[in-house]
This record gives sequence, C-alpha cells and structure tokens, in this order.
Amino acid sequence: MNKTEKSAWVDQKFTKISRVAEKLLGIAGRMLYPSKSMKKPTTIFNANIFNAKAKKIWFGDLEIERDREALLELSQRLGHIYILCEMDGRFLDEVPTPGYVRSAAKVTVEDGKISYSPDFAEHVRVMTERMRKRPE
Repeated sequence: MNKTEKSAWVDQKFTKISRVAEKLLGIAGRMLYPSKSMKKPTTIFNANIFNAKAKKIWFGDLEIERDREALLELSQRLGHIYILCEMDGRFLDEVPTPGYVRSAAKVTVEDGKISYSPDFAEHVRVMTERMRKRPE
C-alpha cells in the first residue's frame, strides 16, 4: 500500500488492512459460504492474517486450497504471512508479538510454500476422511 492510500479498516492497536491482501483475497470480512456445514477441510472461518511484524493485514473466511495462489502471491509481495483462527487472532487484549503470531499460526506462508501447524494438519486429515465417508 502506498502512502497516499488509506484502508477502510484501521484499528490503532494492531490492524491495518493491506490493499494488496484485499485485491488478492477480496474485501476484509468476506464470507465464503452461507452455511458453515458447507466448509471444506482447509476452511478457516474468520481467519486473521498477520505479517511478520505482527500487524493484522486481513481477516475473513479462507479456504486455504482454494485461495492457495492468492496466499502465495500475497506472501511473495509482503513477506512471511501467518494465518490464525478467529479465537487466536481476533479477540486480543493487547498488541500481539511476532513470536505469538508465529506460534499461534494454523497456516504459515513463506518462501513459496504453505505449511500447516501440526494441529491444523490433523484437523484437515480428519475432515478429509469424514468427507470421503459421507454418502452422496
């Protein structure tokens, strides 16, 4: 974002929505599905994306596999990005530290790769298995 552009979302504590993120992922606060039952294994509702300096740069529903290319491009443009779930990234009482953001991340995007935390990887595995077993 250049110095003359202003984001519609600015929280003096730790949020400054990136115009690049909104261009790639859509408007902050986006909703992907009308019902949570429609989610995919890699869906994170109300995800919070932070940069390496622990500034929140975007929030909204993400489908990691669907948004894969956009997330990779966002990281290429802005550096390492960290995706936190709603409870870890939205309801913060104080400014998060880079260490907190890294440790709480469910998904990390850096160096052209997307990686999952062990607990999110297990969640994806279980959800994928459940979806395979569902009758059509």
